[in-house]
Amino acid sequence: MKRICYILPLFLVVGSLVGPQSAWGAEDAQPEEPGRLERFWTRNWSLHSTNTASVKSAFQPAVSEASAATVRILADGKPAVLGVVLDDRGHVITKASELLGELSCQTGDGVDHPSVLVGVDEIHDLAVLKVDAKGLRPAVWRTGDVPPPGSLIASVAPQDELLSVGVVSSEPRAIGGPTEPEERRGWLGVGLGDGEGGLGITGVDRDSPAVKAGIRPGDRIVGIDGVAMKDYEQVIKAVGVHVPGRTIRLALRRGDKELEVTATLGKRYTYPLPQDHWGGGPFSARRSGFPSVLPHDSVVHPSECGGPLVDTDGKIVGINIARALRVTTYAIPANAVLEVSKRLLAASPTSMPVP
Repeated sequence: MKRICYILPLFLVVGSLVGPQSAWGAEDAQPEEPGRLERFWTRNWSLHSTNTASVKSAFQPAVSEASAATVRILADGKPAVLGVVLDDRGHVITKASELLGELSCQTGDGVDHPSVLVGVDEIHDLAVLKVDAKGLRPAVWRTGDVPPPGSLIASVAPQDELLSVGVVSSEPRAIGGPTEPEERRGWLGVGLGDGEGGLGITGVDRDSPAVKAGIRPGDRIVGIDGVAMKDYEQVIKAVGVHVPGRTIRLALRRGDKELEVTATLGKRYTYPLPQDHWGGGPFSARRSGFPSVLPHDSVVHPSECGGPLVDTDGKIVGINIARALRVTTYAIPANAVLEVSKRLLAASPTSMPVP
């Protein structure tokens, strides 16, 4: 009985904070004007889902401008990722690691336009494309500060589509791990570690490309594709830069003999991360190895990465770069996006830097 007595006053207090609506019907409450959205959410955060019709309706006017600057990138004719227009000359920034195949860009009117790759920043997983289209509307960015934890944000798609509303989870942070998805890295199937530089092969995986190439434990890798290997780290990089299916030449030392073999790299089986069993997928193939991301809980499908993350004023605070966990999406902050895009455009002989 005491527990019920404590809970009842709590609901009475909550009801008085919400206003004329009851605590039970708080999800139907709407702010009177878009400018009150932040205060409305802060006051009612424990009672209000971020993706009810009322919240999305309040956010909708703020996303129109960002949506007009958003395009869909197609790879071999299939939706791959979203992109954000940098300038009126047809430059678009997007997620790099999903750009596999012949590229085109679909603007808000549903028309596909030819696109070419201008440059790639592998560390941030960003790429700049040049789109052969007229009348593109450049994005409006929020530069300087980033929204603090707890701030309302929204993920946006073309044609005024509001994908999901959420909140910033934490301050920008680095995310460790590989920068290349494991399933896209070539796999040889050997263990290294013996001898000088760790270049001696300690073991060969069953049914691996190394077995098929005739590589044996005790062999020493001398070179790959004509390049001398100094240590095991160089071997890992030399193999990992190739995609599965690529054939490489390996110079080996076996006892007092030197020989050369060819191996067609395979695809390593990747085990799901423990947290993947919590649900919330599918997840992005590349979701690690970022120098700085803004984590938030807006739900984004991997094919919707590359698109804008906006604040309550409609300004773009970052580019969604990875669906990472059940309740987490990563965005590259706007300042980093603009810095990378300027560097990529400055390095291109046919492009001009973003003003």
